[in-house]
Parts: sequence; C-alpha cells; structure tokens
Amino acid sequence: MNVFTTDAFLETAAAVFFPGRSWRSEVFRIEGRTLKLLVVDGEVIERMPFYDYPQPLDGYVGPLTDRWYFPRTVVRTQLVSERTVEPAGHQPSPYIDWSRFADEKAFHAHVATSAHLKSNDTARQRRRIERDHGPLKFVLDDSRPEVFAACVKWKSAQYIETGVGDMFAAPQNVELFRQLHARGIVKVSSLWAKDTLLAAHFGTHTDKRFTWWIPAYDATYGKYSPGRLLLEELMRSSQQQGDLEFDFLIGDEKYKFMFATHNRVIGPIGAPPVSLLLQKLAKQQTKAVLERYPKAMELARDLKRRLSR
Repeated sequence: MNVFTTDAFLETAAAVFFPGRSWRSEVFRIEGRTLKLLVVDGEVIERMPFYDYPQPLDGYVGPLTDRWYFPRTVVRTQLVSERTVEPAGHQPSPYIDWSRFADEKAFHAHVATSAHLKSNDTARQRRRIERDHGPLKFVLDDSRPEVFAACVKWKSAQYIETGVGDMFAAPQNVELFRQLHARGIVKVSSLWAKDTLLAAHFGTHTDKRFTWWIPAYDATYGKYSPGRLLLEELMRSSQQQGDLEFDFLIGDEKYKFMFATHNRVIGPIGAPPVSLLLQKLAKQQTKAVLERYPKAMELARDLKRRLSR
C-alpha cells in the first residue's frame, strides 16, 4: 500500500484538516477494487491537499462497504516502455520496480539508456560543487528544524515561480508535514556541501516503498543541479535498503521517466454521480463562453489562481 492508504496518514490528515470533527477510516469496494478512505461526519473525503491517490489494497480480508465512485486511484499499471498518452481525466504516476535490477550497476545501465540524461552528468556536477563549495554530505533522516524550514521556504518559492499557487501559504498544509514528520511518517532528507544546505526533501517510507514527494533546493546553487543530486542519493539509499519501489507519485515530469521502470495510470473508477456530471457540463459551457472573450478568460484564470492560493 502507499502512504495515503495508511491509518497514520488518514489520522493525521483528519486532525489537521478537519479538527474537532468525527472521522474514521473505512474500507470500500468499488468496481472490484478495495480502497481505504477517510470518512468525516459520514462523508467520504475525495480531495485534500497533497493527497495524491489511495492505492487498492491487496489481499484485504474484513468488512467492506460498497461504493459507486471514486475520482482517483490506480486504473492500470504498465511498463514505461509501453506507455501511451493517458486518456482525458487520467494522470501518470511513475515508479521504479527495484526487483528488475540485481544491483546498483544494473540500475545505472538502465538509466544510461535514457536519451535525456548523460551518464556522466551527476559525477560532473558533484565534482563542480565539491570544488567550489566543499565535500558533499547526504543525510537520509535529518531532524534539524532549519532543514524542515528550508524545504518549506524553497518549495513555496518554486510554487510561486511556476504560477501554480503557493501550497505552503496555507498554515495547515505546513502543519500536515510537521505532524507527519513528528510521527515518523515523513523523513526529512538533506544534501550539504560542507556546512551549506543545498537541497531538502519530504518523503515517506511505507511498506518497503520510498516516496519522492516534496523536493526543494536553494536556487542560488541551481547551476549544480542539487535537486537531482539529492534524488540520486535517495534512489541509491532506497535500493540499498532493499525497498520494493521508489515511487515518484503523480506527475508527468520528464526526469521521472528517465529513471522509472513502470507507470501507474491514475483515474476515476465507478459511475460518477449526476451532480458531478452536471458540474463538468457547466464548466465546459462556461469555458466555451469565456474563450470568446479573452479578457474575461484571463480574469477567470487569475481568480482561480488566487483561490488556489
């Protein structure tokens, strides 16, 4: 199972996003898939900040509640080499299956086949940064408060720069990771050049799966690719400790597919309720009207960005 299916995550999310309300985790059966979901005041929660998707449970034995629909879970799994463009309403979630590699050398051979990544890039960047700023040091589980704070600060800046809205502008979103870290669910990892913090990451290690979740780096040192250097340290650590997977979660960023072996296609299952179909139709009609008036369309997009923040 992934982290979003664990009782620990659901309990923490309930405490942060729904304080003082009655909640429980419940297992549902939808189109033959078994999903553990958060229920608050009798309502199944379909969306929360940083809640990618619940992964279907394997071999679950216990009470089940039938449900007709859920908007986001694993629809199918495929080799990256067999991947096609995901249909509308679906997203990719690439991962590395470590069982395909006998050792680190075999994994490097796999990575070297990527047309987008030169095999000597990482070694060259390591030499450059160590020459300019001192020897590199990787810490898998770094409990220093300044590392947590730096990861939030750098990720906020990245959100703003890319125009997607600062997810960490909402205090409860920061609190989610603070509590997950305090409970040992999230590991805060770091990469240093001597005494200079270059990059940090919030990830999880659940059921022998390491999750690449919230990466961030100091843009001052961007020319050295510190984010990728930290990613490669985390992948090495995951492989060495015998994990089953290194999970990149939802996202079609090219760099994820430089390393991934498989892809989970994430999408809806079951029959959507009539209210959702009406909402989708209204959205399509509104968009068609706005496209005829560019200024109104830009105002609508600006409002959406503000609301997301």
